[in-house]
Amino acid sequence: MDLNSLSDEQLINLAKNGDNKASGVIVKRYDNLIKKIVRKYIYAGNDDLYQAGALGLCSAINNFDGVSIFENFAYICINNSIRSELRKNSTKKNQPLTDYVPLSGYGDGDSDKTVVLVDSSMGPEDVCLDNERKSEIEKNIEKILSELEYNIFALFLQDYSYTEIGARLGKDEKSVDNALQRIRKKLKQKLIF
Repeated sequence: MDLNSLSDEQLINLAKNGDNKASGVIVKRYDNLIKKIVRKYIYAGNDDLYQAGALGLCSAINNFDGVSIFENFAYICINNSIRSELRKNSTKKNQPLTDYVPLSGYGDGDSDKTVVLVDSSMGPEDVCLDNERKSEIEKNIEKILSELEYNIFALFLQDYSYTEIGARLGKDEKSVDNALQRIRKKLKQKLIF
């Protein structure tokens, strides 16, 4: 039986009955979704976030009840697991790990996709200072990147593929990839949180 041809729900039933190969197929199938959610954040430990997302996917597999669409359920579980990891690492003892910035919501009025993590212990002053810091980081990103890099970055944050970005900006896929590598390097080197 070719497991790749089965639906998510069929694979989940097999996985719940102990078929590890079925679980592996689901994990491979949702690998890009985990990476997509992790890309929302500039964070020192993206590997940690990916692992948290993978654990969220495993939780989704184990807890899926068949009532909803698995992809939607998996997205929620993965996202919640990553957010939980970020909250856990936001304590003072893990100060170096808290230097993350949501990457979604930049460009083309796409602010509705911005994920905001708010500590319930933060007062209004803290929220205001946090918003000012976020605005300052956004301005620094604009200063650091060239116009082309900023446009590529904005489209990348809106989940466009390299091919789609290239088509919109008149560049080939390799140029887009090279620009994104430069962007990552510049942001790591020049952004001090």
